[in-house]
Amino acid sequence: MRKKHTPWPMTSLPVGATQWALPMPDVCMLKIFDQRSKSGSMALFMSISATPTRKEREFQAREELILSHARRLLLEKGFQAWNMEQLAEAVEYSKGTLYQHFTSKEDLVLAVSTDALRMRADLFEKAAQFKGKSRERCRAIGFACCEFAYNYPEYFHIEMMLKSASFWEKASEERRQAHAFQGARTWRVLNHIVVQAMALGDLPSGRFTPEQATFALVAVTVGSHVMTQEPMLRVQAGITDPMASVRLNQDLICDGLGWQPLLHEYDYASTDKNIVKELFPSALAWLQLD
Repeated sequence: MRKKHTPWPMTSLPVGATQWALPMPDVCMLKIFDQRSKSGSMALFMSISATPTRKEREFQAREELILSHARRLLLEKGFQAWNMEQLAEAVEYSKGTLYQHFTSKEDLVLAVSTDALRMRADLFEKAAQFKGKSRERCRAIGFACCEFAYNYPEYFHIEMMLKSASFWEKASEERRQAHAFQGARTWRVLNHIVVQAMALGDLPSGRFTPEQATFALVAVTVGSHVMTQEPMLRVQAGITDPMASVRLNQDLICDGLGWQPLLHEYDYASTDKNIVKELFPSALAWLQLD
């Protein structure tokens, strides 16, 4: 039963997790579609409908409200320190209504994280439009990753939590597939650049596959973002600029793969300025340009 609702300020700051290497699901088989509301948030629909009915619109609006408050609770309390009863009280619906939308708390958190992952994939696809050498385009992807990490610093810690089998298995198949779809978008963008680099001769072929090179870049990037958020590790490694450390690690991997031109052989400082100018002017909040 709907309770009397008192408006609550909504947050647009999602947190979430990525499943980089999950296979691309068959969209026709899944029949899961994303529809952006006027406010810019997202909702899952389980059927094709060019013109949603009033009931579907009400369902969407209610789900958006639930997701918005779940984001707030995750930001304020993490995962363990709140329950579905508290969320039901916040949105002023019964707990039973929440379970009409989400099969479990894990299912709900996975939906929140999928929204964040979708945003990250959007940034990656934007970065891939940069005009330049293959390694410069890879560098633009690194910019997108840092831009996201700067705005949503909790993201990578929650990613680690979502990778546990116990968490993943408690979410519904539909949510897992939707999350996998967005994760596959991020993987596909970077992997496509790696494949092109090998075809152009910028990356050596025969030593490793495009997928192995992509995985190396992903592993170092995600690991670097997680580790640079640990205060003791920053002290031990002498890290004063976490984003610069992440980007240096990306360069070290690219050099190790033999991705031409190497860091010391090219003016990547000019590349950075062009990426900021053309794609990510807001990166000046975290980037130190020479």
